[in-house]
Amino acid sequence: MKNTIKEEAFYSKDFSFSYSSLNKLLFSPGLFYKDYILKEREPRTDKHLIEGKLLHLMFLQPQELHNEFSISPGKIPSDSVRKILNELKQYNNPNMSELDDEILKALEHHNLYQSFKDDSKRLDKIQTPENAQYFQFLLEEDKDVIDNDMLAKAVERVILLKSNKSVMSIMNYEVTDFEMDPIEIHNEKYLECELKDYKFGLKGFIDRYTIDHDKKEITIIDLKTTSKGLEKFAETVDFYRYWMQAVIYITLVIKNSDEKVSSYKINFNFVVIDNYNQIYVFDVLSETKNKWYANFEQEILKVANYHYTNRDYSLPYEFANGNVIL
Repeated sequence: MKNTIKEEAFYSKDFSFSYSSLNKLLFSPGLFYKDYILKEREPRTDKHLIEGKLLHLMFLQPQELHNEFSISPGKIPSDSVRKILNELKQYNNPNMSELDDEILKALEHHNLYQSFKDDSKRLDKIQTPENAQYFQFLLEEDKDVIDNDMLAKAVERVILLKSNKSVMSIMNYEVTDFEMDPIEIHNEKYLECELKDYKFGLKGFIDRYTIDHDKKEITIIDLKTTSKGLEKFAETVDFYRYWMQAVIYITLVIKNSDEKVSSYKINFNFVVIDNYNQIYVFDVLSETKNKWYANFEQEILKVANYHYTNRDYSLPYEFANGNVIL
């Protein structure tokens, strides 16, 4: 349902698409409208997302660990239970036994344990001593919460990454820190840019990029974890549109660098670690990058511009324009 007041508030400010928001728009314009225009986005507490964020931090900015994460004294609950506990935070009541109605309402909202006919059985799934301890800890923290097992897993993976010669080579960890070093190094860098001929821009946090002024090369690195094997990563790039993320990052680096840098060779690498702790550095060929760029400029920006300019978030672009037939 459209909300004119919130819509006007959204359009009164400049907006830049991140990879996540643009991907959401392509997947479901209605969900984009809910999350970004109505600002009704539900926090993501999925364990794999937190583990991915933790690995990025431990590998690239380990000194920031305690600024971004709190370590729970016990094990953290399952994804489904954490959804409920995060929703209960709004009541600011550490005693879960006094939140029966709120718990049942949240369980119904998330369609969890609805096969149980008895409310008491549903409550038993949430009101355990372990969950109560975690919930009290959660109320005291405003950071992402991890447990010691998650931290140990991240540390193990960082050791593997740092012992991988291919990874260390593209990371340029061998260079000196001398002031006259010809290599610029940027970690977890936030960048934003305008787009000519469009009313919106692009933005993003880039894991790492280096600019070698001697070799006249830019190397952009994106660290990915995957639940599938390395052999499936090419399919993953297409399914999650990681190629679009690569184009956004390349665009951001070029538009935020000196003009002379625009002529430098651009290398883009996905550093991937799978569930078996296998690591591989995927190089992206120039021909592939050119194909991705053409698709982004000819198709993706056209779709984004249609929705953003017409304020039409009712259906995906191809349906909104009647281009789907059986």
